[in-house]
Amino acid sequence: MDLDPVRAQFAQQNIRDAKLRTQSARQKFEEESIRTREGTDRFYGNLALFSSGTIALSVTFLGYLKSTPGRIVLYPRALVATWISLLVCVVAALFCNLVSYYYVHFARLHAYVDSLVEQNETYIQELDNLYVVNLTTPEAKQEQKKRLNDEANRIRADSNWNKRRETFFSALSTGLGWISRVAFPFGLGLLIFFAAKNM
Repeated sequence: MDLDPVRAQFAQQNIRDAKLRTQSARQKFEEESIRTREGTDRFYGNLALFSSGTIALSVTFLGYLKSTPGRIVLYPRALVATWISLLVCVVAALFCNLVSYYYVHFARLHAYVDSLVEQNETYIQELDNLYVVNLTTPEAKQEQKKRLNDEANRIRADSNWNKRRETFFSALSTGLGWISRVAFPFGLGLLIFFAAKNM
């Protein structure tokens, strides 16, 4: 079988392009993972810190109210609801960081594995246009294509596994984020109501 040198050149270029896309996906995976972790850590860490600080201040305020002679604490259930809301915020904010790590990991890994599948499929498509030292017969090339196709199918199964986990952790991270972002202002509003009524 005679190989067309022009087609062989295009085939090599297609394979190089597929490898470059794989490397680019891997690089983006690493860069975005770092940025996402840092931003998420700061936001939810601060939210957890502010919530726990607000609980501490409310306990101090309650101590002040109880130490004042003849003072009746009004709306104590509002204060308990405040504590519950802020504790929910602390827990959700802390776990949101952990869950978002998993989401970013599986999302970027899914993209990377997809690019590996594309790389294998490109090589399979272009194999007939290439001269490969160990693959000089059509039978050898067919066997190599079958091996690469089996590997692409195995990698595709990994990609589906990563996609399911990406979807799960995305939903969980979003849910925990919303819980913490709603619980904090709700608890803060209850605390302001409690403080205003007990002034």
